[in-house]
Amino acid sequence: MHFKKSALMALVVVALGIVSCTQEDEALNVQTSEEIASDGDITVLEENVVNGQELFSDAMSGMEQLKGSEAYDALKEAFDKADNSNADAQTRGISLGLYKTVKVEYTTTDQDMKPVKASALIVYPILKKIKQVMLINHGTQVGFMMVPTKFTSAEAIMAATGSLCIMPDYIGLGSTSNHADLYLNHDVHGRTSVDALLTLLDYAKDKKLNLDSNYKTTILGYSQGGSVSLASLREVQRRDKATQARIRLDKVFCGDGPYDLSRTFQTYIEDYEQGKKMGLGAVIPMVINSMFNSYPTEMGIYNYRDFFTDKCWKTGVPQAIRENREGVLDVVAKLNGWKLGEIFNFDYCNAQPEALETLIRMMDRQNLCKGWTPEYKLKLLHCNPDGVVPFSNYEEAVKYLKNDKVTTEEVSINTNLISDPLLQHVYGMLVMLKEVFADEY
Repeated sequence: MHFKKSALMALVVVALGIVSCTQEDEALNVQTSEEIASDGDITVLEENVVNGQELFSDAMSGMEQLKGSEAYDALKEAFDKADNSNADAQTRGISLGLYKTVKVEYTTTDQDMKPVKASALIVYPILKKIKQVMLINHGTQVGFMMVPTKFTSAEAIMAATGSLCIMPDYIGLGSTSNHADLYLNHDVHGRTSVDALLTLLDYAKDKKLNLDSNYKTTILGYSQGGSVSLASLREVQRRDKATQARIRLDKVFCGDGPYDLSRTFQTYIEDYEQGKKMGLGAVIPMVINSMFNSYPTEMGIYNYRDFFTDKCWKTGVPQAIRENREGVLDVVAKLNGWKLGEIFNFDYCNAQPEALETLIRMMDRQNLCKGWTPEYKLKLLHCNPDGVVPFSNYEEAVKYLKNDKVTTEEVSINTNLISDPLLQHVYGMLVMLKEVFADEY
C-alpha cells in the first residue's frame, strides 16, 4: 500500500470543507408525495393474532446474548407490567395481552418521486384502548434488526403500552426489494416513513380500530432507524400545518443513528489510523452502494468496483449488496472485524482524489445535523463506545441541533463486560425501549 493515510485524512477534511449544499434543495418537492400516499389504497397481505409472550419472544429473538443484563431484565419487567397477560386469568376474567399483526402494502414515492408500492407491518393491542400511535423506523437489515414484514422488529413490543405500531420497510426492502436499495438516503426514507404514518392512520380510522380520540404520535428508531426517525421529524416539519395537525406529533426518540455520514466516514479513517477494526465492515459497501443508487449522475462516472480492495471484492460482499441480494445476512458477516483498509481501496482514492471528494460530497447531502431546527420534543441517545455507529454522530447532532426541545443521553458501556462491537451497538436499544416504556422523556 503506497498511499499515506494522513494524506487521505487531509483529503477527507478538505472534501468536508468544500461541501456547500444545503437541505433547501431537497425540500422543494416533498408535498407531492403526500398527495399520492393519501389515496389510501391499502392491500392487506397477512394478519395474525399473538399473545404477549409470543410477541416479546419474536421481537427480541436477536437479543439472546444480552439476556441477564440490567437493561434486558428491566425491559422484560416493563413489558410484563404493560402487557397484562401474565396475571391470573380467573382473577381478571380475560387476558388483555392479545395483539394483531398486519402486513400491508401502501403507495408512496421513490427518490424520483415515482409511485411505488411499499410494505409495512402494523402491530396493535386487540382488547385495549389504543392510546398512542408510534411510527417505528427499523434498524439496518444486516444487524439484529430485520425488515419488519419479514421479522418482527424489537420495537413491536411497544404495542403493550397501548400503541398502534406502524413499521414501514424502507424503499429497496420488503415489497420494493426489486428497487435499488437506498440504505442511508435520509431524504427518501424520512419522506416515505411519514407517508406510511399518514396512510396507515387513515387505515386505522377506516377499520374503526379502538383508537383513543386524544391519541398522540411518537416517532421512534434505533441505529439506521435512529437517523430515519430524525429525518422523519424533519419531514413532518416540512409538511403543512394541516398535515402536522393530523399527525399530532408528541415526541421523537433517536438512538445511535448515523446522522452525519461524512463525519462517520472520517471517524472510520481515524480509527483505522489507530489500528482499530470495524465492528460491521459491511457498512462501507452499503453506504457506497446507496450513494451510487441515490446519486447516479454524480457517482455514475466512477466504477463501484474501484472503491474496494481485491481482498474485499473476493468475498462477494460488495456484489451481494449491489445486487440487493436475498439472504445477504449470510454474506456480510464475512467482513466483521476487518480493518477499513482491508475493505476500502485507499490506493484508488489516493490516485483519483476527485472520486473520494464526490463520494464525501454525496454523503454530506444526507447530513441530518445541519440546515434545520427541531420544533418538537426530541431525545437523542447514544452508546459510548458504539462499535458500529461512531459516537461522533451524537456529538455532531448535539452540537448543531441542541435547543430547549432536545434532551440528550450518553449511555456509558463497560467494555470489560460488553466487548463485542455489535453488542455495544445493540445494548442502547434496550435502554431506549425501557425508557419509552417508562415514558421517561
